[in-house]
Amino acid sequence: MEDYKELLLDSEKTKALVRVVAHLMGDGCVTNKYFSYYNKNDTLLNGFEKDLIFLFGNIHLIKGKVNSGTRFIMVQNKPIHTFLKSLLADYRSFALYMPKFIDRRELYVEFLRTIYDDEGCAALRLYKKTNEIKRSITLSSNSKRLLEEIKVILENEFAIKSNKLGRYDRRRESKVYTNYVLTITAKSNIEKFRDTIGFSHPAKVEKLDRMIKSYIRLAATK
Repeated sequence: MEDYKELLLDSEKTKALVRVVAHLMGDGCVTNKYFSYYNKNDTLLNGFEKDLIFLFGNIHLIKGKVNSGTRFIMVQNKPIHTFLKSLLADYRSFALYMPKFIDRRELYVEFLRTIYDDEGCAALRLYKKTNEIKRSITLSSNSKRLLEEIKVILENEFAIKSNKLGRYDRRRESKVYTNYVLTITAKSNIEKFRDTIGFSHPAKVEKLDRMIKSYIRLAATK
């Protein structure tokens, strides 16, 4: 069996591995038999595939589409599956936490950009009651622990301050599902996010740019 732990000795391959793990934590699924990544965006899907091939060579990729139209890339490979589980024991949304091998700034950048690509949102909207423009970058997760860890990393490593975690409970049939939201506001924090982390998702890149340009337009009218 190949020792995939050697990948962690190569800087570029470690970055690719961070992206793969982050995608599986975001819009991915890891069962006892396979792992898969779901998305409608070509940039993110192609990036995931490219990273897999870079890391593991010419492995068999199963590609398809679910009923909603979302496409997926699936891998059924026990050695790779075992290796990925050694990096994060539980990929279920409520159990997520920062993997220990992601332990320095350059890896934090790859992780944060990837998880924000999947689970983040750049929001620019008009608040009608006060006629104010509201701007924010949000990240949602079922794992409070993960968002708390990300909040600390944002502030300690990138000097990006975020708001207190929000909590939203949703009831579906007889069960209650809790979702947490980490929000970044204020021009200085949003600009730091763009300059140090940013998005790969094209639509989110455009939205973030428009958000920052709206500050400039507002200042010009004063």
